[in-house]
Amino acid sequence: MMTRTSNYLLVLIFFLALQTAAAQQSYTSGQPADGLMQRVRGLVLDAESRQPLPGVTVTLLPDRKTGTVTDAQGYFTIDRVPVGRRSFQFSLTGFDTYTVSEALVISGKELELNIFMKESLHQLQEVTVTAGKDKTRAQNEFATLSARSFSVEETRRYAASFADPARMVMNFPGVSNNGDMDNSIVVRGNSPKGVLWRLEGIEIPNPNHFSALGTSGGAISMLNANVLGNSDFYTGAFPAEFGNALSGVFDLSFRNGNTERREHTVQVGALGVELATEGPFREGKKASYLVNYRYSTLALLGRFLNLGGVQPEYQDAAFKLNFPTEKAGSFSVFGLGGYNYAHQSAVTDSARWHEEDEENFLYEARGMTGVAGVSHQYFLDRNTYIRTILSASYTRYAEDMDTLNPAGAYRRDPVGHTFFSNTAYRMSVLYNRKLSARHTVRAGVNGQQLGYDMDYSYYNGDEEQWKNILSGNGGTQFYQGYLQWKGRMTDQLTLGGGLHGSYLALNGKYSIEPRASASYDLRGHKLSLAAGLHSKPEHISTYLFQNAGQADVITHPNKDLDLLRAFHTVAGYETGLSRRLRMKIEVYYQQLYHIPVEKDTASSFSMLNAEDVYSLMATRQPLVSEGTGRNYGVDISLERPFADNYYVLATGSLYKSTYRDYKGNVYNTKFNRGHQVNLIGGREFRLRSDGRRIVGLNGKLLWSGGMRESVIDIDRSIRNRETAYVPGQYFTRQAPAYFRADAGVYYKYNTRKATHTIQLDIQNLTNRENYYLSYFDSRTGSIKKVNQLGILPNISYRIDFHR
Repeated sequence: MMTRTSNYLLVLIFFLALQTAAAQQSYTSGQPADGLMQRVRGLVLDAESRQPLPGVTVTLLPDRKTGTVTDAQGYFTIDRVPVGRRSFQFSLTGFDTYTVSEALVISGKELELNIFMKESLHQLQEVTVTAGKDKTRAQNEFATLSARSFSVEETRRYAASFADPARMVMNFPGVSNNGDMDNSIVVRGNSPKGVLWRLEGIEIPNPNHFSALGTSGGAISMLNANVLGNSDFYTGAFPAEFGNALSGVFDLSFRNGNTERREHTVQVGALGVELATEGPFREGKKASYLVNYRYSTLALLGRFLNLGGVQPEYQDAAFKLNFPTEKAGSFSVFGLGGYNYAHQSAVTDSARWHEEDEENFLYEARGMTGVAGVSHQYFLDRNTYIRTILSASYTRYAEDMDTLNPAGAYRRDPVGHTFFSNTAYRMSVLYNRKLSARHTVRAGVNGQQLGYDMDYSYYNGDEEQWKNILSGNGGTQFYQGYLQWKGRMTDQLTLGGGLHGSYLALNGKYSIEPRASASYDLRGHKLSLAAGLHSKPEHISTYLFQNAGQADVITHPNKDLDLLRAFHTVAGYETGLSRRLRMKIEVYYQQLYHIPVEKDTASSFSMLNAEDVYSLMATRQPLVSEGTGRNYGVDISLERPFADNYYVLATGSLYKSTYRDYKGNVYNTKFNRGHQVNLIGGREFRLRSDGRRIVGLNGKLLWSGGMRESVIDIDRSIRNRETAYVPGQYFTRQAPAYFRADAGVYYKYNTRKATHTIQLDIQNLTNRENYYLSYFDSRTGSIKKVNQLGILPNISYRIDFHR
């Protein structure tokens, strides 16, 4: 294994040598050392009204000699900014001064800064924001706590994040993964099914490759840092505009393409090839395009990944077209789509088959996801805007498994078949009005038309016919509405409140959910409190689950299930320990109720342990909304955002997650790890004083409790030839503690019109084989253990350039 890793290091050294030679050539050709400049541009908006702010002074720090002023539409451009880490200050009388610290200026792509400034309560003053202000505050002004913004640079910087936002947020307090090759997001002990994905202000299907029906994750995200702008992630007690979520919210935004110059990106690496392009449709106009395409195969990493002989590949694309209107407002078209394929060939020699007979299976799976939408934002006046979004999405997955029969000249015998598809048409209308510097209100409605088709079957060789396990099809509508208010009562006290309503047309179930929040800032010590009710319907296949066991009469025993509901309350404290370092502590409590459980006193099934809709296979009786659950704990973080060439993030979580089944027994949930600690950091080194060449080092240590398992009853399992658990010992066994060390190194070199980046990320640097799960193998009559991934390296070469 070390030899393979050294091969990757040799490749990295080779690229470094090439770039060093190029650097020497550029220097000796007479290029001045300080000759690399770049343009910095952006847009400045009022944080509450989203109106452009003209007349904002934008200054390059620390000399304050270079700068500009925003135009009538809030745009600004600063020419000839030296490459490297640069800081900028935005100031306007009557608004809090805003500072961007050490943003990276490169020669290959213009730096875009989109800034939201908050109006001061003291209109005739220019208020300077004190050093140590929280730069990770959510973009949404209605968020009080349990919310964090993240930037594109962070998704690329954090070790082993692979420029994937889903992997990156797993570094935040209270957030963990569900496995090394799974982007399912576990928030504060909740099932991954409780996460809501939004893009450009509207709900989207799960944007991950190789995902299962009804879950929040998959192996690899379709989202890419090349197209993402600053986005928010929530871990609880969300504002009233967010519904259809119990645990977390991913609120993602695409950035606009460059409006003044065409720029391009090419990246080649172990995970595949990426191409991106952006620019104006016409010079001198503000309309722009942004397009990204990626093709990937894991074949190059086959030496490091044990995929059981399966060969996966995937491709995806994303785009945004933005058209500012002549009158106040803008119109945009956006989209995201992906296709994935995986297959396994069989060995036509039974003497080479292992004990598990893996080599006699033929496997083929194809999946695709697509979403497209249009968005229009229109300003009714200086303080009021309406945003309307329409979208359509489609998800499809098909899987077939056969086996080779050596007694029949290795003919193919069918084993199983899976198919599902989801369709959704969505509409969102948002109304936002800034009443004054102190008060802002927002209201909106969302509507969804949902449909699905599903067939999950296996072939019974004895009876020579297909047997259905899960099937169904149908559609319904889901409606939501909300009203929320934020009041800045004083410089120290901010209050918020709202109401969210949900209605599922399929069975007439509805929910009315009040939300409230408050924060008080006393000389840099901020106290916050938020509470509210939340709800989420199950995937409609759960409601329309078909049971044809008696005389082939189709029934829907789960159709009257209620919405899953939760009460969230979070109390927070944050303070600046030094000029840069901030500490946050959040104590939370979540009470979940109306949870579907199996109506059987001998069953421990609860939807709180389900990862996707296939968990229904474990049920024999109808489900009823009589289960409950409870999650409580504390999240702590110490964060020093990137400044002075380094950053540090340390997070720790202690928590408890339990559920109550139909009989009333209380057990740990599957996701009750108990604790998790992340230690993340990195540093940059300038190889030249002009910032032309930079080397960065990043590292991460992760330590957490193991997932929970039920105790397998081996004797009963052998007799029944299927997995059976010891009664009363459900999720009582905790897997061994999980530990992982990740590392990353990158090298950036700027030339006149291009920036080259070579990056090596290594997940699980020590090649530790963390425990994953155990299962009963009916073919051998024994319990088998499965470990997580070993070392996973990814090397890439990237070039950003313009003509």
